Amino acid sequence: MPSLGHKAANLERLGRAGLPVPRWFCVTDAVGEAELLHLFDRHFAPDARVAVRSSAAGEDSAKDSFAGQLETVLWVSRDRIAEHVRAVLASSRSDRAIQYRRLRQLQDPTHSAAIVQEMVDARSSGVLFTVHPTNGDPNETVVTAAYGLGEGVVSDRVETDTYLLDRRRRAIRDRRIARKTSRIGPAGLEEVPADLATRPVLGDDELRALLVIGEKIEAEFGSPQDIEWAIDQQGKIHLLQARPITTLPSGRERIFDNSNIVEGYPGVTTPLTFSFVRSAYEETFRQSARAFGVPEPVLETERALFATMIGLIDGRIYYNILNWYRLYTLLPGFERHIPAWEKALGLAPRAEAPRRASLWRRFAATLRVARLFWRQDREVARFNERFAHAQALFRSRPVEHLDADELLDLYERIWAELMPVWHVTLINDFFAFQLYDKLGRLVGDAALRNELLCGETKMESLEPLASLLRTAERIRADGGLRALLERDDAWDALQPHLGKEFAEHIARYGDRTTGELKLETPTLDDDPTQLVPLLRTYVATGQTIAAMEERERRSRRDAEGAVRLTGARRLAYRFVLRHTRAAVRHRENMRLARTRVFGMVKRIFRSLGRIFEEGESLSSRDDIFFLTVEEIFGYVRGTSVTRHLADLVALRRREVEAFGKSRPAPRVETRGIVYENVFPAALSTPMPESRVLRGLGCSPGRARGRARIVYEPTPNAAVPGEILIARMTDPGWVFLMASAGGLVVERGSLLSHTAIIGRELGIPTVVGVDGATRAIADGQEIEIDGREGTVRLL
Repeated sequence: MPSLGHKAANLERLGRAGLPVPRWFCVTDAVGEAELLHLFDRHFAPDARVAVRSSAAGEDSAKDSFAGQLETVLWVSRDRIAEHVRAVLASSRSDRAIQYRRLRQLQDPTHSAAIVQEMVDARSSGVLFTVHPTNGDPNETVVTAAYGLGEGVVSDRVETDTYLLDRRRRAIRDRRIARKTSRIGPAGLEEVPADLATRPVLGDDELRALLVIGEKIEAEFGSPQDIEWAIDQQGKIHLLQARPITTLPSGRERIFDNSNIVEGYPGVTTPLTFSFVRSAYEETFRQSARAFGVPEPVLETERALFATMIGLIDGRIYYNILNWYRLYTLLPGFERHIPAWEKALGLAPRAEAPRRASLWRRFAATLRVARLFWRQDREVARFNERFAHAQALFRSRPVEHLDADELLDLYERIWAELMPVWHVTLINDFFAFQLYDKLGRLVGDAALRNELLCGETKMESLEPLASLLRTAERIRADGGLRALLERDDAWDALQPHLGKEFAEHIARYGDRTTGELKLETPTLDDDPTQLVPLLRTYVATGQTIAAMEERERRSRRDAEGAVRLTGARRLAYRFVLRHTRAAVRHRENMRLARTRVFGMVKRIFRSLGRIFEEGESLSSRDDIFFLTVEEIFGYVRGTSVTRHLADLVALRRREVEAFGKSRPAPRVETRGIVYENVFPAALSTPMPESRVLRGLGCSPGRARGRARIVYEPTPNAAVPGEILIARMTDPGWVFLMASAGGLVVERGSLLSHTAIIGRELGIPTVVGVDGATRAIADGQEIEIDGREGTVRLL
């Protein structure tokens, strides 16, 4: 029916599909009054009220919506139908319609049409987009709703609620409930009753029903749809029109996800940190792919893939997650390892299954993995040797005495020493994820699996904490030292007695701080006094290394005694358990080595910042963090494309300040040019209806006490015996975690640093508790179960 326009054609198709469309008919500008009245009587009762809408050529097509450009008249009676149909038909040739066509480079119509549709006495109405119209997220349906007729929604004349629906989980991601004062009724604009003003327009069942209808319409038309709907006074849903979404972004799809990586790089990161980390990821993943057998020609072809394993979203580091999946496709036979990797990183499972490799290629991949597995302990030892050599090299060259060229030479020598073996960390992570998953399937109990990993010895990542606990025990046993610790000048007062211990601790563990993987974060060298409040907390709580270790040994023994396996399964269990423990231990120890590498790089660039400041290239030594590694090298060696670093730094500082005010969603999906997309904001988690929050239990035991919410730990932060509630943590939080009675974290997975350290400290720990910092009030009494993964609000 080309002469009747796309809108009428779409309504016809909806009706044929059995969807709830109010009765309607369509006429062209050739219709006479008698024929029009005959059609009215054929479809409607004499006293019916109808809506008259345009259905011009091109309107509601896949490219052009004509939204708001053509006339609509509501509540039309039989005796006035002819005049309003003529007015709607004439609107297709109005000045604004002609201007719209010119802007869209469309031809003027040779005819026009109008739809006459039975009015719905709407209790509520609105618009549904089957995919997010701004960012194109195919898993997110957007519903906008208001009381009364939908005319108020599309014309922005009334306040509306907005709902974001998760299509895969059939869940409501977010509700943005407005205070509603107006609605459109039969007589026009009217007030919303006070008892409805703050109530949601739609209930959960209505939202789910709309979601199902939207998916049916999208399937019928084969493309994302913009749907106008109404719900009558009896609660029945009616569809008024459907058209393609014409504003969806196009181009290559990219998905950025901050699962797991947010532990290492929370919040906004400076350009220097991102440029360093991006290069490290590029080289590490290329080396890992080579180790897993990807041919050199493929490595060369996929250079862009390795260069973009991570991205920067409003100043925050995210995984460029589709590139990670793409990397798995380069490794034939590895598709079966994807689920364990997704679980370990806390990623939502991918909707589509990867293509399965041939039997021969899977066999070859298995042989490669087996070879790497049997060599892994030797590779870790080689990594440790190379790291020790790089550390010795750095310590032999006092950075404060080197000039700019010598500092860059030192950086390159350390990079050349470590990058050929840094892929060992990634390969070890691969085995840790797979073994951890296998262990869980063997013992059949996720909580028991976690308890089996308690009490691991030779976990060097806990040594910074153990060092401070030893000092705290010494102070606790000496009344004089306790008195000095409480003085305002405690750091200076303790130097004659503990200065050597302090110096040794800073020399060995001075890089372990909160935000330690950000080059802009100071080390203990910069402010050693931050040790004082930590020692005060440890002295006051009476923590000892012996008690911590005994608690862990007991959990480990109890777990081992609870395993009831025999025969071949028990042999497999022992093998997998031994290697899982080793892989997790290697993972944490190499993470501490990574922290120390970042410490070396920090000192090199801080020295360069001082040199740039002295040479007046920068106004402050900290400005160095607002340049990239490549820009710094270029400025020193004569390949820079700009000489005005101060102007560049000023721009970057303004951007970083603006980024700090945003809060992008944990997952950002884009199309085409990334920075031409609008990044979605993080959604506020709905307040729980239940008094029990659920997450992933990862360290056994129960704890009851006051909740203490910490967003950003400071040197003076303390949670002695309280339950620490945080959005996320990084390895530097270990000093704060140690004094807590329990840990509850919004982000994280069962192999995240929080989970591992919680187990090693013997502290009941629950991670992945969505919205915990919002649902739990600071100071509220709560009870957590680190085995079952529950948080009970008391």
